[in-house]
Amino acid sequence: MRALITDSNGPRLTDSQPSPELGPTDALVRIERAGISSLDLAAIAGRVNHHGVLGHELVGTVERLGERLASSPLLGQLVVASPNIACGTCDLCRKGLSGHCRSRRVLGLLNHDGTLAQHVVLPARNLVALPAGVDPELAVLAPAVADAIHVAHLAPVERQTYVTVLGDGAGALLAAQILAKRNASVRLLGAREERFGLCERWRVRHRHIDEAGRRADQDVVVVCLEPETGPSLTGEHGLLTALGMLRPRGTLVLQGPPVPVEGLDLSFGGNLDRVIRDEIRVLGARSGRIAEGVQAIASGLVDLPPLITRRGKLDEGVSLLRAAAEPEQIRTVVEIAA
Repeated sequence: MRALITDSNGPRLTDSQPSPELGPTDALVRIERAGISSLDLAAIAGRVNHHGVLGHELVGTVERLGERLASSPLLGQLVVASPNIACGTCDLCRKGLSGHCRSRRVLGLLNHDGTLAQHVVLPARNLVALPAGVDPELAVLAPAVADAIHVAHLAPVERQTYVTVLGDGAGALLAAQILAKRNASVRLLGAREERFGLCERWRVRHRHIDEAGRRADQDVVVVCLEPETGPSLTGEHGLLTALGMLRPRGTLVLQGPPVPVEGLDLSFGGNLDRVIRDEIRVLGARSGRIAEGVQAIASGLVDLPPLITRRGKLDEGVSLLRAAAEPEQIRTVVEIAA
């Protein structure tokens, strides 16, 4: 099959990628659209340890099901997928913590081929049918929307006075959009002023990171750790900025990717004493429930069209990857030709 892959020689389009094998509880999905995000760029740069088919977002049609799923209603359905693949048998999966599976794989990022290909096989339990009327192009972003909603679940902001989202990548823009619907005081601090227009569109307060004070008065600070974001907003710099903003007993949420990314320094350095002294609550946030992402898109909770800044076809895959690294690009949607 045709696929966009990466290895030690860099990214390339191939027509000879082996077709995936279908297991008894798996689904074979014919991919119609896939996404390119900053994580895919990190993979081709070697900052994420992945060799194989790229991509972790998809909209596609279920073409075949494994022998144990013959009566599943998913057959023939247009679906999206959770990129996190759990084994279902380890102790954490049995305790209901499948998101933390000890043998977890991630589409296109960790021990599993991705979605920038004509087909992918993954467990049927990872799939959610797309409701009628939902634009498939927007549904590609369902995993990212789910991750932003997960942040809102972990750190309720409804009764807080001051809430800051630190970052200006796609994850931060989605988190700010969702949190601002729950609390009008939410603001976004970023470094790329050209993206502030999106905040104005969504009526989200915003400022440049260099203009923000460190007055230790924020109730909640969400740091969106994304490979695309500059050094003033991620890693140690972002953490120290966030600590300087938080009040005693404030909440620091570190929203990050589902796999390790080389170059994101998450050390508190010599400031861990501040976390202890001021009793800062630190929460990690990774991946949300894909069904919630789909529901949010179907209900119109999020405004996604402005986040899709480039479109193309799989045959243009390598050039699309290069273009996705341009500063003005936020997310790219790729049409997978049959």
